[in-house]
Amino acid sequence: MKPLFRYALGLTMLAMALVAVRAAHAFSYVGAPNGTFWGIQDAAPPGVDTGSIWGTQTGEGARAPFTTTINGYGGLRVRIDSSPAPRFNGQMLRGFGLQFDGHEHSVSTRAVALGPANITRSIWINRQANWGRWLDTFTNTSARPLTLDAAFGGQTGIGASGPYSSYLVRTSSGGTRVSPHDVWIAYATPAAKQASRLVGGTQITVTGRFFFAGDWLNDPFRDSLRYRGYRRNFPAFVNTLHIPADQSRSLLHFVVLGPRVNAQTSAAAQARAEAMAGQLAAHPNLAGLTPAEICSVANFTLTCPATAARRVPQPPPPAPLPTTTSVAYNVVGKTIDQLQAAMESGETTSQAITQAYLNRIAAYDRGQFGFHAFEIVAGNALAQAKATDVARRAGRRGRLLGIPVAIKNLYDTFDMPTTNGSLTFAGFRPAHDAFQVARLRSAGAVIIGKAAMEEYATNGFYSNDAWGQVWNVFSPSRSALGSSGGSAVAVAASFAAAALGTQTGDSLYAPASAAGLVTLRPTDGMESSSGIMPLVWMTDTGGVLARSVPDLTDMLNVVTGTDANDPATAEANKHRPHNWRSVLDPNALRGKRIGIIASAWRDPFGTHETLDAEKAALRFFTAAGATLVPMGATVGGPDRPPHPRDTAGGNLEAEGWMRYLDRHPELLAQGFPLHNFVQVECSQKMIAYSRLPLSACAEPEPPRMSAAQIAAHRAYRHLRQAGVRAWLNAAGADHRGVDAVVYPGLLSEISLNDGGGERPSFGRRDTPSAANGVPTVVFPAGRDILGNPVDIELLGRARDDAKLVGMAYAFELLANRAGDGHVSPSAVPPLRYVGRKR
Repeated sequence: MKPLFRYALGLTMLAMALVAVRAAHAFSYVGAPNGTFWGIQDAAPPGVDTGSIWGTQTGEGARAPFTTTINGYGGLRVRIDSSPAPRFNGQMLRGFGLQFDGHEHSVSTRAVALGPANITRSIWINRQANWGRWLDTFTNTSARPLTLDAAFGGQTGIGASGPYSSYLVRTSSGGTRVSPHDVWIAYATPAAKQASRLVGGTQITVTGRFFFAGDWLNDPFRDSLRYRGYRRNFPAFVNTLHIPADQSRSLLHFVVLGPRVNAQTSAAAQARAEAMAGQLAAHPNLAGLTPAEICSVANFTLTCPATAARRVPQPPPPAPLPTTTSVAYNVVGKTIDQLQAAMESGETTSQAITQAYLNRIAAYDRGQFGFHAFEIVAGNALAQAKATDVARRAGRRGRLLGIPVAIKNLYDTFDMPTTNGSLTFAGFRPAHDAFQVARLRSAGAVIIGKAAMEEYATNGFYSNDAWGQVWNVFSPSRSALGSSGGSAVAVAASFAAAALGTQTGDSLYAPASAAGLVTLRPTDGMESSSGIMPLVWMTDTGGVLARSVPDLTDMLNVVTGTDANDPATAEANKHRPHNWRSVLDPNALRGKRIGIIASAWRDPFGTHETLDAEKAALRFFTAAGATLVPMGATVGGPDRPPHPRDTAGGNLEAEGWMRYLDRHPELLAQGFPLHNFVQVECSQKMIAYSRLPLSACAEPEPPRMSAAQIAAHRAYRHLRQAGVRAWLNAAGADHRGVDAVVYPGLLSEISLNDGGGERPSFGRRDTPSAANGVPTVVFPAGRDILGNPVDIELLGRARDDAKLVGMAYAFELLANRAGDGHVSPSAVPPLRYVGRKR
């Protein structure tokens, strides 16, 4: 995707036949007199609801510059000492129903139940003093004493060095190492040398007493705080609480933000912030707290009325979600091959498989710890499945017959709203299916629901759907990446057998890499874009996310091909295999030359754990008979294909949207006042931090592209493809060329999911595929040292899609045999079957 710079939408009631997965609220900014805006992750769109700071910046919306490098700070993790440990033990908590009062306060409207503990947060951003206060309250609902560890922390910067990195500048004891004697800790970003350049100032956490300084990114209860490198940006402060039965304990934290500074003003600003932190540590501001809350605070010594209650009143948590299934057949981890075999043998039916997925969605995709993979679940999913069972009994066969599939919610579906992840299009019902969706229906697939996504598909770092942000199913505190995060999580979590996503920059292979899945960014025109809401016309493409390479081919057999309504696909039938399964050759890598570029295998953040796992997986190429060929600058050649200048002219984003609007008159008929690109782009119904201010939308509507401009741009895409071909043909020290180039799926660990903006804390590996219109296939390569999945990517020449898929299959066979291929998440185990076995 391209950097986020956009918009919003209009709310209408979803049809009664649909199951609405989440409710919408409102993201909140709190503005200080000095012009700083604190973005608080409350229950608002995208409903992250952690109570952490999304970011601090000067102004609201997409074009406001950041004041500090805080992108996700003030989060809460809790680890309970019990057996069995509660699900999500140690993960970042969310789902507090934090309600903003419109001025300075956000309070929980529901508790989060983690085992026997009920947990709530209240947040006060003091506008005048520019500090925030977090009160986290833990109530033991059991009849026995409870011990728990609670970590307060987050991300203070990004990178091991540079203007956005952070470092511990001082503690309350005057040192640069944290000890339990410290009551506040100051972080800062490097001050600029130029007087005119303003950068982030000091950020101070007032901790009171704490017992351990940990590493927030992975496990703050086990891993110590780092002081060097990339990991130094993730401080956490841990307290151990011993809570008697039916009593409450609370932790109080303050965060002080200094103003924007330069080299000349930094020292004075830091001194003022430290003075404020010292004052709060000695005399914490308790305004608005009840006697029971004050008496429950464990990390400050406070005067407590003897008559105060020992249990703090809290709103109740929601009713527990189901933990059982009514279906005996276990769909977890099943491939399309396995599902088809089970239906053909009579072991199960499409109705049972669909119900099993629906049970899992109800148990794991909703509620406070829901992964939010689906925006909408089809109310007619079981009816669709029943129809395929009837067809099977009548003799119909097909690889996708009866297979439940998820659809990213920017593909048109006539029976469900298509929202583009935004309230701008809430409730919009297209008159027809998108081309690929119609092909799936014709093949007998069950369209189980519309997958959540990044609003307008603009960002590859997160999937911030207006109805709830998507969370990583392998590491539930982290991002699922974007913009097809919902599609990827739906497959990885066994909520569906496969899914459709889209890609403009990296939005297929980033979420696939985060979920250990297979995907293909196809050659331009291999898959139709008809009926897909656009981002950048002629660069956008649809794509499949699947559990295995054979599953990918089953989907490609249906969704690829020529579409009369999409001129770009005119030659798709000519260049696609008649049957994609024909490329599943165990020897597809034998004799192949696979280029590897050293500069593409370096993490800009200076970490190595993710790349170590991906580099270890390269052995499967040589084991399969391929040769790894060094290429790039280290052997005298370029690291990337040539980049010819684009002289075609015209606005591809505007043209793409105007074509979509032209083909969808039902938008106006249904009351959506969207007549042109500017009205779509500048919608004030978008999520608060991504919408453009109206002042930025005063420019006139871009003119439509002429036929000559369109032809010139198609010619430019072909020129880019030819450049890749020439680059690969001459690659290697011997200039004998390579068959493909291998890239890592990710460069570093994925960030936590409460950060915002354009400075994510992980390094994606964007291949030069989308910009050049050539294919990249992505496939699993095992786990990293932390147990998270890693993927490998192969980039090839235009129309080499089938060859790349075959190579991925040969790799997959060897990797799976060695236990270093596809992996399954542990956060979504099989549900307990309750019912009569057949």
